[in-house]
Amino acid sequence: MQEKQAKSLAERLKVAYKERRKESLKRLMWDCDGILVVYKDKVVFQGINGEVLFFHPDTAMIRVKSHHDPLWNLIGSTKKTVLDTTMGLASDSIVMAAAGHDVTAIESEEIPYILVSLGLKNYQSSNSQLNVAMRSIKTIHEDNLIFLKSQSDHHFDVVYCDPMFRYEIREADNLAGLASLANPSPLTTELLAEMKRVAKEKVIIKAHFKDDVFEKYGFKRFVRPNQKFHYGVIDIF
Repeated sequence: MQEKQAKSLAERLKVAYKERRKESLKRLMWDCDGILVVYKDKVVFQGINGEVLFFHPDTAMIRVKSHHDPLWNLIGSTKKTVLDTTMGLASDSIVMAAAGHDVTAIESEEIPYILVSLGLKNYQSSNSQLNVAMRSIKTIHEDNLIFLKSQSDHHFDVVYCDPMFRYEIREADNLAGLASLANPSPLTTELLAEMKRVAKEKVIIKAHFKDDVFEKYGFKRFVRPNQKFHYGVIDIF
C-alpha cells in the first residue's frame, strides 16, 4: 500500500521514486532539495535544510475540544458556506467545519496541498466530531485569485483569508515546516476586491496583531488580549 501510494505521488509530481531500503533520509536527499516519505499512517515532507512538514490536526483538535473559538462567534451559529482562501495546514478550515459550516479550502502550493488533503481524508482521531469535520472539507489546488475570479457574485456566505504573517510567531513550531513551502503573497487590493465580490455576508481575515492590514484595508479589528494574532471583519451590505 505504501509503495503504491509513493509511486502514485511520484508520478503526480513528476519526480523520481526511490525505495528507502533502510538508507538515511540525508543520503536519499543528496541530489535534491527535499523528499516525500510515505509511512504507514502519514506522508512527510523532509527538506534538505531540516524542514519537516506533515499533517496533524493538533491545534484544531485543541480548539474544537474547547467548545469555544473566536471564529465560531464571528461566523455565527447558523450553517454557512465558507471559502477558506488560504488552507495551509487547514486548522481554521477544520474548526469552521466542526461548527457545522460547509467549508471549501483553496491551497496554491502543491506539496502542502497534497499532505493536507490526504491528511483530511485519512487521519483518524479519537474525536468523532473532528473526523466528521475533516472529511467534510472540500479541497481545491489552485491559486486563490484565479479561483475567486471564476466564482459568481455572492457565491459563498463567508470568505476567509489567513495570509502568511509578516511577523514571526516563534512559538508556532507547527508552522516551521510550512514556511519554506507556503505561498508568501500578502493580501492585495485586487484579491480583497474579489473576496468581497464573492462573499454574501462577510470577509474575515486573520493577521499578526502588529500588522497594519486591518487599518489599510478597512477591516473591523477584533482584538484578542494576550494573543499574537487578531481577526478582522468586513461586512457585506
